[in-house]
Amino acid sequence: MPETMSHRPQWSIPGVGPLQPCFDRVEIVSSASVGKLNMLLPIAALKAACHSFEPRTYRGPDPRLRSRLVIVGTHDANPWAILARHEADLDRSRITRAEIAFDVKAASTEVARKGLFALVGQLGKRRHQRDHIFSPHKPDGTPPAGCVAEPTFYLEGRKGSVGLKCYARQQKQPGGGFSGLCVRLEWTLTGKRALTRHLGGNQIHHLATADLNAFLKRNLRLERVDHVAFGNLLFPPKPIPPNARAPFNDPDYRAQRAAVVELLLLAEREADKFGDCDAAWRTCWNSPAQIRGYLRELRDRQRRRKRGRRGRPKGKSRYRPITDFRPITDYRIDACFQPIELMPVAPAGIIMSAQSKSMTTTPGDSTPCTPVINTNNSTRPSPHSMTEQPDEPSAGSRDGDAANLTDDCLTNMS
Repeated sequence: MPETMSHRPQWSIPGVGPLQPCFDRVEIVSSASVGKLNMLLPIAALKAACHSFEPRTYRGPDPRLRSRLVIVGTHDANPWAILARHEADLDRSRITRAEIAFDVKAASTEVARKGLFALVGQLGKRRHQRDHIFSPHKPDGTPPAGCVAEPTFYLEGRKGSVGLKCYARQQKQPGGGFSGLCVRLEWTLTGKRALTRHLGGNQIHHLATADLNAFLKRNLRLERVDHVAFGNLLFPPKPIPPNARAPFNDPDYRAQRAAVVELLLLAEREADKFGDCDAAWRTCWNSPAQIRGYLRELRDRQRRRKRGRRGRPKGKSRYRPITDFRPITDYRIDACFQPIELMPVAPAGIIMSAQSKSMTTTPGDSTPCTPVINTNNSTRPSPHSMTEQPDEPSAGSRDGDAANLTDDCLTNMS
């Protein structure tokens, strides 16, 4: 089956690589029995075009349904066109769940791990309901077939209609096999409302005609955290003493060091959700989804604190935090993040340069600078461009940073 335009890589994430789209696991329910499906459908052709194709007996609450198809797709084949031609044989059918995956090839496990954290350091989600990232990880356990012992980052819970997660695994091949490693970004659409909004409907022909690259462009949110703005939001700048020594006489440095202290506390609080202190620190320092959720938590806590009776209760301190005078708003939260544009991929695989919506700034310099992204079009870029990492403090020196901040930086900031 020839590859359609909607399933070819058309977009690339800076520092990660080109994204190859496909449908992963799709669940379809039907009023036809399993025996009828085995007799009317081209089972051999479907199994050859899928990673797995399993007709199962429906055991749900709807008495009109009799079978359930569980199909796992691949990049190298297109079973959805075959199913669309036999859609009438399924009688009354509908899609209940669809997973849309975008893979970036990786040369080794170490490259995949670096690419995974580079992706998490830019990944956000529109209408993020959970407001934090959850990452179960058991490095000592034996992973299932096709998986690797690396963390999986979930941005939504299992009950959400539009889920989003990213992880490293082996690529799936037709017939049940596996090939090289990849970093996978995956959306899970559950229910008629989500399927209709993103795919146009919940029927089989909607899978065959879906434009996955357009779906990626509409729904992917990439951002870069501005730690200077984050530090200034939570710790508004104060007058710098005239005898302050370098680098404490730099307001951007003081704001960034204050951000280190705040995010260290956040990483220690969220360590149980990651199972790995290093992963917790790297996520809390770089992830825009994690930091945006934390700021929204502070915003909502501030609003709840303002409700209640007026006046100061007897015996309560007169101290009022700075957020009472300068509240955390959605506008100030958005100012802590700089959008990142997807980079278009030419048909030959050459990544073309793309100008981001906003320019990054370096601490100590008020002039904007462009991010370091390889946009050389003279030669074909490596498909494994996931070795680039944003600058971040070392996880091994966190205790020392916190001690220095407590003794020196915070003293000078007061």
